[in-house]
Amino acid sequence: MSPLDDLMIRAAHRVDLDGLGELAGSQDRAEVRLQAAGRGEEAMLVAVAADRVVGVVSVRWRDGCDTPNPWLYGLAVVAPARRRGVGRALVAASEAAGVARGAEAMSLDVDVDDEAAVSFYQRLGYVIVRPHQHRWRAVDPRTGAVTGEGTAPTWVMRRHLPGA
Repeated sequence: MSPLDDLMIRAAHRVDLDGLGELAGSQDRAEVRLQAAGRGEEAMLVAVAADRVVGVVSVRWRDGCDTPNPWLYGLAVVAPARRRGVGRALVAASEAAGVARGAEAMSLDVDVDDEAAVSFYQRLGYVIVRPHQHRWRAVDPRTGAVTGEGTAPTWVMRRHLPGA
């Protein structure tokens, strides 16, 4: 991977879908998130370096895990770009978008057994506020049909947004 000196954070576009499938967990999941962003329900941001998508994050504006706060989710960075500030830059851009929309705090949930993710978010100022049973649902982007669903034990984490 080339140096990340040219790292740019921007809104995701349809042309980014090929690079988002792996990061989002599947092509369908990336498509559903991009469609939600197109409807204004959330923001989907990508990190681009050397004309390649190297990271992604989404922010759902309503109906997240810690209402009324926006919900940051789906943060992922390609392996060669990890530990180089990409995740931190994506979270900062998400928080700035939240402040621009009048949010006072940003929330997220993280799997209770993902100690690395909990530590990462704690370094960014997020604190665990409560346990949560995260309900997930897989949706076919073409038909809207639910193709799978379940729950996972998570921690809700929250950060007061500077400037809010």
